[in-house]
Amino acid sequence: MFIVECHMRRITTYLTIVVAFVVGIVHVSAQELRLGVDFTTLFDNKEYAGMEFDESGTLFSARLTPKVGVVWAERNELMFAVDMVQDFGHNSKFLSDINVQLYYAYRAPQVKVLVGIFPRSEMRGLETPLFFDRDYRYYHNRIGGVLARYENPDWGDSFVEFAMDYTGMRDFDTREAFMIMSAGRMPIEWFYLGYDFMMGHYAKDYNPETTDGVVDNILLTPYIGWDFSAGGFDVDLRLSYVQSLQRDRINEHRWIAPCGGEIYAAIGRWGVTLSNRLYMGGSLLTYYERYGNDLYHGMPFYATTKHIYDAITASYKHSFFADTVAVEAGITAEYDGTTWGTRQWLQLSVDLDYGISLKRKTHYIE
Repeated sequence: MFIVECHMRRITTYLTIVVAFVVGIVHVSAQELRLGVDFTTLFDNKEYAGMEFDESGTLFSARLTPKVGVVWAERNELMFAVDMVQDFGHNSKFLSDINVQLYYAYRAPQVKVLVGIFPRSEMRGLETPLFFDRDYRYYHNRIGGVLARYENPDWGDSFVEFAMDYTGMRDFDTREAFMIMSAGRMPIEWFYLGYDFMMGHYAKDYNPETTDGVVDNILLTPYIGWDFSAGGFDVDLRLSYVQSLQRDRINEHRWIAPCGGEIYAAIGRWGVTLSNRLYMGGSLLTYYERYGNDLYHGMPFYATTKHIYDAITASYKHSFFADTVAVEAGITAEYDGTTWGTRQWLQLSVDLDYGISLKRKTHYIE
């Protein structure tokens, strides 16, 4: 009962902030009041018995995110939202977690800038599971920091972006933790070039009696790809070079540079896609046993010491009702160099947005 009351007080506080926030902004210069709500439920089941680099487990959860904000001068936006997460099976908890989103956005045809705490979906790059696993994207669906992107429609689907995500504030347990990220893509005639980059910094409070230290984790993946249509099917082929640079300053005192290559091939039609992702190379998660998910946020199978990770996926993805409802389901057979396992997932997403036009109040001086 005490936990429910605490959550209710938090929600009431957030709603009070929302009302004060909207009323204040509307009184000053608003042109449009934006209201909306996002809903996502995810079932993610891992069957990894006998596999060496990850464990079996099931995630089943739902998230509701009501949001409100103001848009003015067409390109400026202030938004406030509350993320409410409930893990199924947490019967003793009213809500499993509550967080906020609070950000300013400038959206022009070629330039987009976001500052504050905003949805991770605003970022276009780092989509592969090497950087962020599905579970991490769900539970850490926000970026706290800044995002800037330049897009040029005259060059097809080209862009370059930069983001910083500050994930750990200095306290008794964590001195600081942040990620600097960048991505870009440019089509050139019948193929495309691109890159994904992340520099992670993770600093635990130094204690001579523990192995926790200061760790730098740099990952760069330049790639070349070819996407085309043939016989009504959409085909995407991509070859990536993966270079990592890591250092545990307290425990190792030296840089290590594991690397490898990845081939991705996909063919799809009517929302159904069959794909294969094959990585061959060194272990990219060198200190995973020491720091785990605190440092590495991608698929744990990239820690393989067998020099291979393969994932064969059959999936379906489609949007309904004017793109307000999206369904994604799939099954993946994965090999980590020791044995095969499977992963099944089902995700339903709802995205509703409404705009209410407002007239700015004008003061006349006589």
